[in-house]
Amino acid sequence: MYKHILLAIDGSENSLRAAKDAIGIATEETLIELISSISTEAISNEPLHMGTLAQTDEQYIQKLSREIDYVKSNHTHLKLTIVHGPAGRMISNYANYHNVDLVVIGCRGLNSMQEMVFGSVSTYVSKNANCSTLLVK
Repeated sequence: MYKHILLAIDGSENSLRAAKDAIGIATEETLIELISSISTEAISNEPLHMGTLAQTDEQYIQKLSREIDYVKSNHTHLKLTIVHGPAGRMISNYANYHNVDLVVIGCRGLNSMQEMVFGSVSTYVSKNANCSTLLVK
């Protein structure tokens, strides 16, 4: 049914639950693309800091190893994408520009007050992605 599932991961328990649901939905032909966003606000674009971004990517990928390993061991057609910037915006923009059929993302289950104060990546994605979104609690 879905040809391209975008699975948002961040190394959390909610993210691992989302990975399990994505595997359950996918067929053999489905591309499961794991996406994660690294906030780069503290990293400058100056030449002095150019190596910092690559080093940050490598360290961050290690943080995501549980989800990556789980998907690799249960599905053969996958891809890993790391983006840099605000997670909600980056994930929804990526979904919109890459013909994604479904975004699967874990959510913390914040109440409306917590969401207003802290913001919610999953809510942002569900409102701004042009495709279906599965929020996994």
